[in-house]
Amino acid sequence: MKTLSVLLLCSNTFRARRFTRILDSTAFVQLQVVCSDDDWTCFPPCTQAPDLVICDSLASPAAIHYLRRLCEYYPFFSMIASTTLKAPFRWGLANFLEYSGKHDLGSFEELDAPLLGELLLKALALKSRRAGQGHGQSAPPPPLTQEQALLALEQRQIVAFFQPQVCLKTRRITGAETLVRWLHPSRGVLGPGAFLALFERPEQQRQLFHSLLQQGLDLQRRLPVGHGAGLVFSYNLEASQLREPGLARQILQRIEAAAVPASQVTLEITERVALVLDMPAIENISLLVKGGVRLSLDDFGCGYSSLTRLADIPFSQVKLDAGLIGNAHGPKASLIIEAVVSLARSLELELVAEGVETPRQRAHLRRLGVGAAQGYLFHKPMDGASLLRLLAVEEPDPRLSPGPGGRLLKAP
Repeated sequence: MKTLSVLLLCSNTFRARRFTRILDSTAFVQLQVVCSDDDWTCFPPCTQAPDLVICDSLASPAAIHYLRRLCEYYPFFSMIASTTLKAPFRWGLANFLEYSGKHDLGSFEELDAPLLGELLLKALALKSRRAGQGHGQSAPPPPLTQEQALLALEQRQIVAFFQPQVCLKTRRITGAETLVRWLHPSRGVLGPGAFLALFERPEQQRQLFHSLLQQGLDLQRRLPVGHGAGLVFSYNLEASQLREPGLARQILQRIEAAAVPASQVTLEITERVALVLDMPAIENISLLVKGGVRLSLDDFGCGYSSLTRLADIPFSQVKLDAGLIGNAHGPKASLIIEAVVSLARSLELELVAEGVETPRQRAHLRRLGVGAAQGYLFHKPMDGASLLRLLAVEEPDPRLSPGPGGRLLKAP
């Protein structure tokens, strides 16, 4: 009896035939293939909901829209993807999976039957485990509501995950970005794309920010000496929140109560709408910087993040947008990154690249002069316990040893 429903997405007919021979030799796989240009317009693609989606040699731009619809239509599936996918597909795929709460099972480079067999068995084991927990495939669940999201925050189902940032030269962990996930009791781990828009009012955004900040500070306080005690944690703050009276005071009070050095806290400022620098915003920024908190310009090169902001606000860090990194090998993107590196050095700003997914991207960014990065190549977002385990086995970085008063002692 066929027990694993597999959907193969492959624009190359030769590779699709090779995949089919390998997968048909497995007794438990029921295979469906999307290959021709006409197939990308047929939706839904499956007579049966897929347990596993295999992405290989995607070429048509229509495949990006198709991937989005897959992630939105089916409540859950696992996915494996070829490491040879072009950067826009890799970036889109990673974010579609993260935001929709699907499971990234791994990747493959060549059509290797033993490796594919191992991945198929992992997918089958995951399906069995979910079935045992009552998560069988069914019709798409109803949309999440704002009331459910607010209740989840109150019940601590909405939690902080952490994605380590690494030095591109040494690959040692230097910090972590605090992200948000919903541990939904019936839908599993949901990424921010599934629910973040439900926190639409300022007071709801405030609640969410302070909850994630407190969770992150609690973890920072627990970091073992010599294995992460000097790491800098960053927290995402919507620029409009800087206009809230008293915000800086509340943040600094939480940092002080957690006994975490303010220099180990960075606020990543994201502008979904343009920031208006009014009196409360100016006061908050001044108090935060005076208190030792670092400000980072998030998604530089995207949206409202611009050179003007670097002149207006005392940032100490710039984060290169993942969309730019995904095309880093292009001649224009390379020139832009080189220019940003030069600008960051002139302004004495740290530079962090987001969305690094391949060794080739890492090597290219190092050649261009980028010093730090985060992305699936190094570490996926993880819960606090997983981060503590990771740090416990990593060799301490002597440059991050906390000195008197919690200040970091930088090695020459």
